[in-house]
Amino acid sequence: MNNSGTLYRYEVKKILSRKLVWIVFLVCVFCIMLFSLADLSGKYYVDGEVVDTHYHMFKVDQGYRKALSGRALDQQLLGEMAAAYGKIPAGEERYTLTSEYQTYARPYSDIANLVRLWTQQWDIDELQAWVPSEGALYAARAENLEKEWQDLRLSDAEKNYWREAEARTKTPLVYYYHEGYRKIISNGLNTVGLLVLLFVCICMSSVFTEEHARRTDQLILSSAKGKGVVYWTKLAAGVSVSGIGALLLSTFTFCAAFAIYGAEGFDTSLRFCSYLWTTSYDLSIGQVCLAAYGILILTAIVVSVLVQVLSEVLHNNIATLSFGVGVIIAGMVVKLPYQYRIPAQLWDWAPWRYLNAEYVFDTRMLSVFGHCLESWQIVPVLYLLAATAAAVAGKYAYRNYQVSGR
Repeated sequence: MNNSGTLYRYEVKKILSRKLVWIVFLVCVFCIMLFSLADLSGKYYVDGEVVDTHYHMFKVDQGYRKALSGRALDQQLLGEMAAAYGKIPAGEERYTLTSEYQTYARPYSDIANLVRLWTQQWDIDELQAWVPSEGALYAARAENLEKEWQDLRLSDAEKNYWREAEARTKTPLVYYYHEGYRKIISNGLNTVGLLVLLFVCICMSSVFTEEHARRTDQLILSSAKGKGVVYWTKLAAGVSVSGIGALLLSTFTFCAAFAIYGAEGFDTSLRFCSYLWTTSYDLSIGQVCLAAYGILILTAIVVSVLVQVLSEVLHNNIATLSFGVGVIIAGMVVKLPYQYRIPAQLWDWAPWRYLNAEYVFDTRMLSVFGHCLESWQIVPVLYLLAATAAAVAGKYAYRNYQVSGR
């Protein structure tokens, strides 16, 4: 029993021998595949009549986006977009069904949608009335960023930090086709993050309770150094399975997205991503995807530690699972208003809510000794500190239970 390597392999094998682990993992893979294909399935209806399939619509738009790839968001491109949208007949409620839109405007729809985001002008009439101006567009984005920062209750130091980041950005920005990365980072991170947390909660809630329930714990811990060795090896086994499971699910997500939507656009600026257009990070969308899913794997490891320690404290896998799933559901449905700056930020940075690109790359920061630290850099460190403290506390709970639990 003092051979920790042998014990570690035994504990990993014991976890992987449970059918529930494989069932939950395969369900997660199936859900990721469904999510990856969701936008391409079904048909587009107008007044009960089939107009097109979603797959064909995607292929058409994909061709237009790739045709724009590599072009600068400058006066020339904006002028072409405005001229194309100007050909749409005025007063058309369903302007996307007109031949003018399909022929002239649709090839520039990604640029038009970006102009709408940056200027916050959503009506087609406003877009057609907008005078194309490279300087005015970037100025409108800066103005709306200031409003966003005010709504989020950012401090003056945070605002200055992001203003400096914006000042370092070279303009005009260059557009690249990036649909695969957009799929991965937008709703993809939310979906995979939720599946990973559920996988960890379901599969790790019984790692420590199994021996207690079967009354075999005293037999397993019969060696002189059994208590300390067993605790750390069981914890390490659970962490390993959780981390590898999260890595495999993340890898499958990337492979599915790239196979369906393409892997082009790693260096695309985040400002072109409709989900993160208000961010000012000096990162490309490809770098953001790698960082976000690295944090997802780390979060799976940290949550694995917390779940295993909680199961040892409660001595009941059902209670642990119920608590874990309840917290995850609360993270999905409860959102604190931004005006309550500190409580809202703490809640959004909690593991059961954090796996969302909006919070991983949050403009709200943590100030330490006068230095502003970005969310994606400091939160993983805080998670590791919390996991370490929980693991140490769990060791004492484990040892004390074995001494007096019978």
